[in-house]
Amino acid sequence: KKPASASEIRGIIGDIDDAVVTSILRTEATPAQVLQAAEWFRGDRGLEDEGGHEPHGAVRAVYEILAAEEPDES
Repeated sequence: KKPASASEIRGIIGDIDDAVVTSILRTEATPAQVLQAAEWFRGDRGLEDEGGHEPHGAVRAVYEILAAEEPDES
């Protein structure tokens, strides 16, 4: 499985800062993992999947990068 490229990351997540793309590239997440993290981040599934598992490994790393970039709306 090949890590996602910068263009794949942008295609999945949308218009994001170069620094965010670089951080995600460093995780070596595959396109499928980036997509999974993006879906979790957008709240499509909550933080657990159908089996009640939280994201881990590269998926969690990408999720945490996205979460760190999101302005706090409290």
